[in-house]
Amino acid sequence: MNPVEILAVAMTLLGIVLTIRQNILCWPIAIIGVLAYLFVFARARLYADAALQPIFVAQNIYGWWYWSRGGARGENTTPIVTLTWAKRAGVAGITAAAALLVGFGLARWTNAAAPYADATLSATSLTANLLLARKALENWWLWIAVNIGYVVLFWRKNLTLSAALYVVLLGLAVAGLIEWRRKKAGEERPRPISFVR
Repeated sequence: MNPVEILAVAMTLLGIVLTIRQNILCWPIAIIGVLAYLFVFARARLYADAALQPIFVAQNIYGWWYWSRGGARGENTTPIVTLTWAKRAGVAGITAAAALLVGFGLARWTNAAAPYADATLSATSLTANLLLARKALENWWLWIAVNIGYVVLFWRKNLTLSAALYVVLLGLAVAGLIEWRRKKAGEERPRPISFVR
């Protein structure tokens, strides 16, 4: 393992732990991890994965900005939100359309080993990251699905170390879902009425 890959893995894991804790430092840490992975993927000639990294940087900058201003309501802290069923359907439809379009392109114009699986995991990762930036609880469900998909894909490609990393990421995504659900339940409790001003 080269030092840049070690940095990428360490920053990714630290970024996720900070995200679970809703610590805004998750965003600059994630940016460092993403930039490190850009070099790792480019060196490994994984060009599609390398091409995703600048998009992740942009999404992470957006998330950092959004969380720092308190979300849509401009509060001191950005609240955890849940999507309506209509928004969930829209997100699923756009993600599926993007996956099919990219998968078709990869199948037709490249020698990709698993074009539709790769496209589906990439599109879902981008969607999950955007939902994370908006502090939508559903981001964790998508990360759970993505991590399961990557474990299977990497295992089938004999990338055992990467599969093991994604097992850890899967565990962190489950922990994130549990923690954010707990925090959201606490945010929704009625506040006691104070008669003293």
